[in-house]
Amino acid sequence: MTRPDPSKDDWTDLAEVWTTPGDATEPSTGAIVDLERRVRRRARLATLNFHLEAWGAVLAGVLGAWVAFRHQAPELGLAGVAFAIFALVATVWARRDALPGDPGTPGQALAAAVRQARSGLRWARAGQAICVAALLFVIVVGRTAPNASLPLIYLAALGFLGGMAVFYERHARLCRRRIAGHQAALKELEAD
Repeated sequence: MTRPDPSKDDWTDLAEVWTTPGDATEPSTGAIVDLERRVRRRARLATLNFHLEAWGAVLAGVLGAWVAFRHQAPELGLAGVAFAIFALVATVWARRDALPGDPGTPGQALAAAVRQARSGLRWARAGQAICVAALLFVIVVGRTAPNASLPLIYLAALGFLGGMAVFYERHARLCRRRIAGHQAALKELEAD
């Protein structure tokens, strides 16, 4: 998923284009097409991201089952399968209702933008939950295969997962800001 640019709010611009009175200067059709193209691009990237995450979780689950049965490591394998199932469920939960559809009216377009931003917020929260689950998985790996490098491995995993959690929090804030902006534009549109 791409990071939204907080300085460029496509939907507010689009709402302004659609709510401009007829006697005002008409915006170019190219500006509307460009805005729609950006929304569709964001939806395509979200779909691609969903497939990568979902199929990655399925692959991790298969790998965990293989480790459990083939290498006689049931605790490690079951932890891998549990992590993969959790990640898959979180991914599906986060991406439900993410596609904007075909915006026929300005109201529908803004409602789709709100749904898309809410999906991005759920994605951020799911990502943070998956970071916690990944840390638990790393702890299980350390318990099943102790070695002298374990403190360094834990430190590296904690640093990486902490950085990812911060990235997801930044994304969540941007999505909340977008939701508020889209809802305000929708309310303004409905008032006209």
